[in-house]
Amino acid sequence: MITALGGAHEVVVRSSWPALNEALGGDSFDGCVVDADHPSCDEARSEIEAIRKRYSGLAIIAYADATGELDYYNLGELGVDGVLLAEQHDAARIRNLVDQAMGANNAVQVASELEGRFGALGSRAVAWSIEHATSDASVERFAAATGRAPRGLVSALHHHGLPSPKTLLLWGRLLRAGAYLSRNRRTVEETAFLLGYSTASSLARAMKKNTGLTASEVATRGGLACVQAALFARPRRPTKRERALRGLSVLLAVSVQAACASAGGAGPGAIDRHAIEQTLDSAPFDQVHFGVLAIDAQTGRTLFSRNAHQKFIPASNQKILVTATALSVLGPDYRYRTEVWATGSTLGSMLDGDLVILASGDPSLSDRYWDSGEAALHAIADSLRRRGLEHVTGSVFVDVSAWDSATVGPTWEVADLPGRSGATGGAFAIAEGEIQLIVAAGAAVGAPAFVEWSPMGSDDFVISRLKTSPPGSPTRVRPSYLPESRRLVLEGRAQLGTVDTLSFAIRDPVRQATAALGRAIAAAGIVVEDQARVVWVDSVRVGRGCLSGSVRECANAGLIFALESPPLSRLVAGILEPSQNWMTEQLIRTLGAERGEEGSWSEGVDVIRSFLTEQVGVDSLDIAPRDGSGLSAYNLVTPRALVRILQYMRNGTNAAVYRTALAEPGEEDSTLERRLMDLERRLFAKTGTISNVNSLSGYLVREDGTEVIFSILSNGSGLPASRVRAAIDDVVRALAR
Repeated sequence: MITALGGAHEVVVRSSWPALNEALGGDSFDGCVVDADHPSCDEARSEIEAIRKRYSGLAIIAYADATGELDYYNLGELGVDGVLLAEQHDAARIRNLVDQAMGANNAVQVASELEGRFGALGSRAVAWSIEHATSDASVERFAAATGRAPRGLVSALHHHGLPSPKTLLLWGRLLRAGAYLSRNRRTVEETAFLLGYSTASSLARAMKKNTGLTASEVATRGGLACVQAALFARPRRPTKRERALRGLSVLLAVSVQAACASAGGAGPGAIDRHAIEQTLDSAPFDQVHFGVLAIDAQTGRTLFSRNAHQKFIPASNQKILVTATALSVLGPDYRYRTEVWATGSTLGSMLDGDLVILASGDPSLSDRYWDSGEAALHAIADSLRRRGLEHVTGSVFVDVSAWDSATVGPTWEVADLPGRSGATGGAFAIAEGEIQLIVAAGAAVGAPAFVEWSPMGSDDFVISRLKTSPPGSPTRVRPSYLPESRRLVLEGRAQLGTVDTLSFAIRDPVRQATAALGRAIAAAGIVVEDQARVVWVDSVRVGRGCLSGSVRECANAGLIFALESPPLSRLVAGILEPSQNWMTEQLIRTLGAERGEEGSWSEGVDVIRSFLTEQVGVDSLDIAPRDGSGLSAYNLVTPRALVRILQYMRNGTNAAVYRTALAEPGEEDSTLERRLMDLERRLFAKTGTISNVNSLSGYLVREDGTEVIFSILSNGSGLPASRVRAAIDDVVRALAR
């Protein structure tokens, strides 16, 4: 090893951990190769962990007798930059591995310093250009690594204030050259050869043109650091490490006793990996596709990983993507506003004109925040009456033109549509998209059953074909919708002597809410001469002389009342704790309306994808969102992406709000109310369940007080959901110990 590295680096040898630490403390080194088995796995692990914490900018290569996947996992857990196998004797390959580790370490250093300026995407792009400086990197490969087309990468980099992909690849080579040139025995010629330049003068010209520095100036002024400062035009005071840098020094600490890299040794902070694997690998769960990732919340160190990079259907864990984006983009204090405008002229208690309702998709118009959805509409009507309004000569226009008119979520199963989980809304909707039915049997067998419903809306919204059945014949109701009118048709039977309350999804929520508003206004004693109507597009007249979408600018229009929702922080809690689908779908379409072109699923998805990839640092290939709630089986996400999002939220300004919004064991009306009770006040998580899909992701406080961020996704079990949930809970308990 000394022979392999000595020709390229200044090599210093130490044969014990105390000697190694003494050398590191007294000098500045760029990397070290350490024996991961000396004198035992446990001690080596502890020493490597200590070095990593103490010298974050040091590249660490582990020399080990690692023969299995678990061995690499154990070493990766320690945060090493490379693994050099004991049986490896080829000098060129040894040098190449060390150089790769150095490059990766350089990339991490630069990226971490630049993230605050250029965001997660920008810093990752710079890191990629550095890591691949010695390879045949192309713009196409660069774009593919970021999950974008070449043109899309150009736009994304420009948005973050970075140059074109081609220029950034050049900068990556120059940054890597800076690191090489600052090392002893690395000449300009050697550096040029390593980086693929045809001549030393080619490298020298590129360096001078882009940084204003000669190669010799780079070599003597800090290498990588000075190139970075020149390229990114942010002069900064050199660090102690840079000031002391005297070329590359690879500290080689080898006392080769390769014996037990794959054996036991948990070490401080380790989790019970055996218990987790026993759960996942035991029948019948060995036939279930599991994805698991758990990291130390403080350090980011991986504690357990299985299929963390593979995509899974997340079920309601999809809500993590939506709520994290909404809180970050809209802010926790964001409130929906339902505005009531008057157009025309007012004569005493009479409005000679129209009322215009500017709807915003407020998801709080339900019994979760009011006595009922209709109660919220009565609050609007009563406010108008208290302001003296008694008569409207025109109509009530409900302007929903900022949103699309879709009423079925994308890629949803037909079987999900009638139920509460498949309820949808729109820019103006109430009661969480549900209709409550009270079904009472008739007086005799064969007689029609009696049906009442709320929200009432139109009188003919429900068509009942229910008949009274004999005792012992349970009530059975089959809902369907007439496509031309979207009226609800009920077929089946109601058992004699019974009264049942049923809930179904409304397929025409906007018109129903509009009709219910008309009833509420009438109940408040306000006469409206024309019927209430919905305005779907912005090309029709709204009010006297006003166009849809422009009532705020209309000369003869005035705002007379606005109903505000609770803050978004409370709404997110109303989504995550009980796993409320309808509110989440309202929220994703709100993102489209506020940050995209319109309130649609597609626009909302684009906002989420853009935020998560460009700001949070999620790999674009790790997510494939389709809806907000997770009802669609076409949603895909990796455990790695969910953990990254949760990590971002934990470290951001909305950390407390988000943690509070998640479900907790024993929390009333939450999805964890009767689950994992032994982890009360230690677990904050989001559940997820659809057919053959179960998930749980969140934050977990361990027995030693440290915190874990985890994601557990399971697909394709074919087992009862309760059994899979029990297995997931066992994994969580193992993580908690």
